Amino acid sequence: MSDLAAAVVRRLLPAPAEIVYETWLDPEAIAEFITPPPGRSGRIDWNPQVGRPFSIEMVDFEETVRIDGSFLALDRPSRLQFTWRSSFGGGFDSLVTIDLEPRGDQETLMTIEHQRLPARVRRSHQLGWTAIAGQVEAAIAVRR
Repeated sequence: MSDLAAAVVRRLLPAPAEIVYETWLDPEAIAEFITPPPGRSGRIDWNPQVGRPFSIEMVDFEETVRIDGSFLALDRPSRLQFTWRSSFGGGFDSLVTIDLEPRGDQETLMTIEHQRLPARVRRSHQLGWTAIAGQVEAAIAVRR
């Protein structure tokens, strides 16, 4: 379908892939970084296991966006993949893949690819995932 798009964000993180991966698994860390500013996380059910569902509430001044999905792949320490069903913009189903590629012993290239986005929300998701990538870096600094 031509009305679908992808948002892709890459960020070099100052930590080994295992630490980055563990940060993505940690429900407390997710609550800190998964919602782009100026929003905040509401209720989160995040227990990564393949086939297990999750839910996230993103709260901002205007609305609460609910995200539901399920984990498709947990390949330690290189990939997480999950479905993403969002109430944002009228609702849509999509796919998020986080790839972690070691760059030496102390750095990791994190690539977040959000596929199957309606074209009308691609830009907002590109900006959102860019902000989240920065927040992942801050969460990693706390873990080190």
